Amino acid sequence: MALSNVEVLENLRKQKVEIETQLESLRTTYLKVLGAIDALEQIEEANAPEDTEGESTVEESTEE
Repeated sequence: MALSNVEVLENLRKQKVEIETQLESLRTTYLKVLGAIDALEQIEEANAPEDTEGESTVEESTEE
């Protein structure tokens, strides 16, 4: 038995809503990942100068 145009249209509209919901969920996840990357990059940048300063301090104190 073939589906009528009305039934096909109804199914397509349901699929559209499901896809929009999935897209929104993925967008939210994507933004969270971007935020986490940004936060970790800032932490790494902030820690980088401290690491080199800490190493030079250790070397200086060993030379004394």
